[in-house]
Amino acid sequence: MPSYSLDRIIRTLRSFMCSTGLPRPDRLVISTRSGSVHAEFTSGTAPDRLAALLLWTTQLDGLTLTWTLRPDNTLTVAATARNRAGLTFGLTASAEVSAFGGVPVGKAAVTLGPFRLAPIVVEPVTFEEVARLVQLGRVVSARSTRVGLAA
Repeated sequence: MPSYSLDRIIRTLRSFMCSTGLPRPDRLVISTRSGSVHAEFTSGTAPDRLAALLLWTTQLDGLTLTWTLRPDNTLTVAATARNRAGLTFGLTASAEVSAFGGVPVGKAAVTLGPFRLAPIVVEPVTFEEVARLVQLGRVVSARSTRVGLAA
């Protein structure tokens, strides 16, 4: 497997981000060996972090999306894809399930709107399912803001 130069990866990444107007990730890890970029979205509201990840995926090919409920009730959404220049991307965003109105079910499972998640199970999901979760998070956030203003 050929290694990629750091300069080439950075140029390709910057060009990609500038030409598409994508939100800046909070953390980047670049591998010259594999020619890959890992981007994490950690700032902003929970729905905004997931939305940023989804925006990136609209500009990439060969998309695979998964989500996992961690034991600490944090949901992690991960995506893998590549751009037309051949860079492989790994994208992640995490959020507490409370940001989506998560309700415990049984000993460990959680429901988030129509979704039921069991801890430590990596589940394949669709773009539309993550988009529904973003919308749910925005509704929960707006509701809690209204309640806070009424108090």
